[in-house]
Amino acid sequence: MSEQNKFMHLGIVENGKIYSLKGEHTEALRHYREGIRMCTQENAPEVFFQHYTQCVMESLELSGAHDEVISYCDKAIALLEGSIDKADFVKKNYVVALEKKAVQYLLKEDKAEATALFKKAQETIGRGKQPLTDELLNWLQRGYTVSKQQILTTQKKHKYFTVTKENLKPEMAIELPKVVLPI
Repeated sequence: MSEQNKFMHLGIVENGKIYSLKGEHTEALRHYREGIRMCTQENAPEVFFQHYTQCVMESLELSGAHDEVISYCDKAIALLEGSIDKADFVKKNYVVALEKKAVQYLLKEDKAEATALFKKAQETIGRGKQPLTDELLNWLQRGYTVSKQQILTTQKKHKYFTVTKENLKPEMAIELPKVVLPI
């Protein structure tokens, strides 16, 4: 692979972010998944795969595919569960997966499951370390009704999303040809 094409996946994923911010999640997912395929094929550093997977999860969540996000979180939790005492970054990733899973259940209006997951996340990391978890758990424990709009507003307040206008680099974006089908 030429040096020029080596990191093409960066531009393709960046274009996916543009689609995501416009609310065009099907097209964003097509770009993200191709970026993942490309970076995996070229054995790019793991950080790319992790970032692109986070982008996929956000588009799935925002498009209402909560069960798919829960499935991903279950896999991440199972993978990390035995190692959370070994390193702080592992514990943080574990808690982020618990929080993301809890948010999906809250969006599905399963308050009992969301509450249990938020409690587990808070117990694992401690109060004040995961502000979104702390705030949503507090609301649930007080018996508040939490709308989808309130969840979204709170997510933005606590910088839950990776794909934001502030993090976008449109000058890097590369359009994926329409012939490339989603994975």
